[in-house]
Amino acid sequence: MKLRGAIGTVLLMAMSAHAQALVLEAEVMEGSAEVALPGLAHARVRYAVLHHKHQQDQASLADWLQHHAGARVSFETLDGTAHEAVLERLKPCFGRGLLLYTDPVPLKEKDVVRLQLEGKN
Repeated sequence: MKLRGAIGTVLLMAMSAHAQALVLEAEVMEGSAEVALPGLAHARVRYAVLHHKHQQDQASLADWLQHHAGARVSFETLDGTAHEAVLERLKPCFGRGLLLYTDPVPLKEKDVVRLQLEGKN
């Protein structure tokens, strides 16, 4: 019985560690103005192409993108405001993502955002 309890504890710890959010800084490579979507009168989106800010985060971001493409995320701008978004993987660009969001936040090249990436979609 002790072995089963120990295995359960290890599994719970592993699941908990996997579900923890990954928080890292990302640099904007390209940002957009508002884009109106055809057929949706009030739907306006913005996008930003981004990658890791710090080299030590490159592998973590690339791995997260590979396993969670299209997941909801949040990002924080330099003023400390949090915004909801979706982060999509750009397959031909290893370790780069396409951030899609609706808040009127103009992100431009070289801007830095703090990403909070959850462990599941």
